[in-house]
Amino acid sequence: MVLFMPDRLKVALIGCGFWGSNHARVYFELDDLCELIAVCDIDKGRAEKVAKRYGCRAYTDYRELLRNCRPEAVSVCTPSSTHFEIAYEIVRSGVDVLVEKPMCTSTDDALKLVSEAERMDVVLIPGHIECFNPGVRRVKSMIREGKLGDILMLTAKRVSYWPERIGDVGIVMDTVIHDIYVFRYLLSEDPVEVYAVAGRLMHRFEDYVGVILRYKGSTIGFIEANWMTPRKVRNLTVTGSNAIVSLDYLTQEIVYENRDSIMTPIARWDEPLKLELKHFVEASLGRCKPEITGYDGVEALKVCEAILESSRIHTPVRLER
Repeated sequence: MVLFMPDRLKVALIGCGFWGSNHARVYFELDDLCELIAVCDIDKGRAEKVAKRYGCRAYTDYRELLRNCRPEAVSVCTPSSTHFEIAYEIVRSGVDVLVEKPMCTSTDDALKLVSEAERMDVVLIPGHIECFNPGVRRVKSMIREGKLGDILMLTAKRVSYWPERIGDVGIVMDTVIHDIYVFRYLLSEDPVEVYAVAGRLMHRFEDYVGVILRYKGSTIGFIEANWMTPRKVRNLTVTGSNAIVSLDYLTQEIVYENRDSIMTPIARWDEPLKLELKHFVEASLGRCKPEITGYDGVEALKVCEAILESSRIHTPVRLER
């Protein structure tokens, strides 16, 4: 017998591709907090497959889904170039929304979306999943507690082999954006200048890039990313004046090293997507304030645009703050 749960949130999913299917799975697993009532995809067969698996309704038109099902919260997992149009309509309907990264494909659109979300008083969260990675959170705690001293450098490596695929953005907005928002999350500040070199070898858009980010004071960030490396690597190293901490995003393992010792704290692995969507649901239910906001999405996009501009003009680009 299923008990009535008055606090369960009615959620829907738009976009039933690989990542959208994971959203559907997680919402289904969070059945004590929410109910997945509908999914939507322009591919009818794909929508019906996900709907059948999780016992909900299938749509090919998201507007029809919004009218008929009246969800209280929606995940948008469609191609990046469609994020603004879909999310804007959801927000204007008074519905909370989590938009996968990049939140939009331009800063101007992102600012419009944030403004409308504020006007409609709805929750808007960009899909900055690594901020919910337990390993990243432990690194942030170390920084906050002063265990690393002054932060000098952040170095990220995000590489893998990704064959030609249907896509509407390159590696900067698809992949590098993760490290951009993680750096912001860890430092609580944004870069004042970026320099980047990027190129295209196998894909429609840029598929490899090296980035230098300069922050106020003496902190520097480095990001290396490509879609040609045979083995998937997702690493972060934070260098401080007193110690260094390294993180494997995939295993969530941390190695902390100072002048006297090397330590690998033992911690339980947890799924970042489940933590992220649980937070979104709880924020939508009014149980907490969003830890990641639309403004975080805007700032990440500003840096992405500066990286692309720098790689185009072969010159450092300053960001207005």
